[in-house]
Amino acid sequence: MRLTANLPVVTAMHCLAFPAWTCGLNNGLGLTPQMGWSSWNAIGSEVNAAYVKKVTDYFVSSGLQKKGWQYINIDEGWMLGRNATTLEPIPDPHAFPEGMNGLGDYIHSKGFLYGLYSSRGVTQCARPEYRDRCIHTPPNPPIGCEGSQGYEKQDGAWIVSQGADYFKEDSCGGSQDHATAFADYARMRDVLNATGKRVFFSLCGWNPWYAPPDSTLHYLGGASLGNSWRIHGDGKNWTALSGAVNVMATLANYTGPGGWNDPDLLIGPTCNIQGVLCGNTDLQARTQLNLWSVFPAPLLISQDVLTWSAYALETYSNEAVIAINQDARGEAGIRLQGDDLALPCSFSNDQSRFDNCTNVWGRGLSGERFAVVFVNNGPEHVNITCDAACFARLPLSATKYHVTDLWAPTTAMPPLIGGVSSEYSVEVLGHGGSRMLELTPVRLP
Repeated sequence: MRLTANLPVVTAMHCLAFPAWTCGLNNGLGLTPQMGWSSWNAIGSEVNAAYVKKVTDYFVSSGLQKKGWQYINIDEGWMLGRNATTLEPIPDPHAFPEGMNGLGDYIHSKGFLYGLYSSRGVTQCARPEYRDRCIHTPPNPPIGCEGSQGYEKQDGAWIVSQGADYFKEDSCGGSQDHATAFADYARMRDVLNATGKRVFFSLCGWNPWYAPPDSTLHYLGGASLGNSWRIHGDGKNWTALSGAVNVMATLANYTGPGGWNDPDLLIGPTCNIQGVLCGNTDLQARTQLNLWSVFPAPLLISQDVLTWSAYALETYSNEAVIAINQDARGEAGIRLQGDDLALPCSFSNDQSRFDNCTNVWGRGLSGERFAVVFVNNGPEHVNITCDAACFARLPLSATKYHVTDLWAPTTAMPPLIGGVSSEYSVEVLGHGGSRMLELTPVRLP
């Protein structure tokens, strides 16, 4: 598990002296960001086994599985409550007639890994259609749907017994006090460690303060608790996701192999959640994949893949972009140019400063390559230039780079000349459009 640079090594004696959240997960997972599918924005809390099986089959038949999408994750909606005698979770028998282990067996039989969900609070987030189904007799809450607080030992062990390889723990129903939140997640982390099975632990706390260390609490940062941690609220549309991009710009020092900043799920044009309006345009969805790959961040498609467009399948089938996300070097991307993005936005008339419509992001890759993403939230297409000051934030060591547009790889692109006068311009569509370039050093004889 990667820890933030310059933090002390934590030994068993330290674990006895400091609070529970001091000791890390250390499960060897998440060396690159996780890739897969989440049921949440596809079907909400009305998730069921029949639908999940169809999605699993689609990931095979469409070829997505072979491109690296490996987790099939069941979000909120599967658990009705807690057994009063055993205190173990009770799955919805109508939605999951074979139980959660039966569904897990099916997912595993197709070559995927399997994820389940709970929340660290007394209750889950629970949309109205879900609350009506939940059990409200003790030990379950009279209102809402049962969370994991106080039952971490039972829930963690039970989830592993059902074959889960991945566990997402939300933050609904829990205190937002930092020390309390860290301790809640640490309890579940320790239960998962104690099972002896390596389970990818995904924290969903919706706040940037999970990422950095906090010396006053002896907290070593997100990687001491889990393999990924949400750093922003729900990304319901490109306006909200632009906000997540801005937060990611502040957290590059706290992410890497073993533990990743998570700016939320990959969403498309529609979300099938009752009463909630959300979605990206196809263009914005592609920009989201570009940025999430250059950060890099978890890639979890949360869409109804059974009804999406050919354009969407093409987006998530781009192996070159996926390779940027999964690059083994594990270096964090940084914002090279631009202010915090907004949508809607306005271009600045003052040419001495950058506006809130455009960004340029970059990331170092293995083989001395770089990835650069140009983003335009403005109302019309524009030329965006990354000049010498922009490129100065990347350690360009070669004198010349071959440039590939990863969405039009056969299009001839002019080379980038390295050095103090480096400059490159591309035309970028508006309303959340982007261009993603790969820079490969040209080896001169």
